[in-house]
Amino acid sequence: MTLPQPFTVSEARRALDTTRRAAVPLLELLDARGITVQGADSRRHLR
Repeated sequence: MTLPQPFTVSEARRALDTTRRAAVPLLELLDARGITVQGADSRRHLR
């Protein structure tokens, strides 16, 4: 899986081949664990 940095929820959803309903909680978990960081513009990037 390759994602541009920074990436949107939509880009992550397509890369994971899943629904937004599954991708959002996963990305929130990654944010909480410090693996990703969400910017002010809702784009995320890996730490």
